[in-house]
Amino acid sequence: MAETDVSTIHIYKLLIEVKTTLDLTLKQIDEHRAQDNEEKEEIFSRINNLEKKMAQVVIIAVVISMALPIGINVMLKTRPMQQQPTIGQQK
Repeated sequence: MAETDVSTIHIYKLLIEVKTTLDLTLKQIDEHRAQDNEEKEEIFSRINNLEKKMAQVVIIAVVISMALPIGINVMLKTRPMQQQPTIGQQK
């Protein structure tokens, strides 16, 4: 056989190497894809929890911003008025 001749066994050996490499690469891609999906689910879960907490904070802030002025106004109106001494009645 000449140096440029390629045997069938050599071709089959190279094909098996290529197929093995391709199979391993596809397996790694599938594993990465599954891991990415898990990470995305975790990220969206965290974002969902954060949005819920932010909504609670906003609602509490709105309630406080409305209740505080009303409460102060009610306290000021229900507090008995202290009479201030007039000029002639000062001690």
